[in-house]
This record gives sequence, structure tokens and C-alpha cells, in this order.
Amino acid sequence: MNTIPMYEAKNKLPLYMHQAETTGPVFISRRNKTVGVLLSIQEYNKFVSQRPKKTILECAAEFRKKVDDTLTDEEIDRIFDVRDHSTKGTSWEDDIFKGVFDE
Repeated sequence: MNTIPMYEAKNKLPLYMHQAETTGPVFISRRNKTVGVLLSIQEYNKFVSQRPKKTILECAAEFRKKVDDTLTDEEIDRIFDVRDHSTKGTSWEDDIFKGVFDE
């Protein structure tokens, strides 16, 4: 594991970026504590692609926890409403979707 102090990373960034691309991650420390890491774009993309994707329902549940008493349930439902309302009021929409989106 290659760990360098922050001041050195600042002064020699091109050198350490090349090192991250060729030999792997370069860890950056401040006051002897690791605070960051330089990764190649390939390593970053591999890391990001392996993260589990959240569903919209999971995102909505997280959002509800964060804004606990700030927004009403109706306001949160409107924020996460992904239905297409562009056809609301047309005759075929009333026949096909009758009762589906009603609460």
C-alpha cells in the first residue's frame, strides 16, 4: 500500500496519478491518518458498477427518514410520483386506467 502525505500529493499530483493508473491506488494521509485515495478511472468505474442499485422505493424510504417531520406524506409521494400524467383527462385514459391510480 502506497501512502503519501497530502502536501506531497499536492506537489507531485501528475506523478502519483500516473502511479495510480499503472500500479494501483495511492492513499493520501494528513497527520498520519489516511484521508483519501487516488484511483485510476478504470478502478473507479469498476467500483461504481459493483455497487448495488437502489430502487425508487428504497430511495423514497431513505428520503422519508431524512425529512422526517419536514414534509407531509402527500408531499413526499408527489416528489417520487413517476407516473405519466401527460394524458390525464383524455377519454382513453379514463377507460384504460380507471381505478388503477385512484386511492
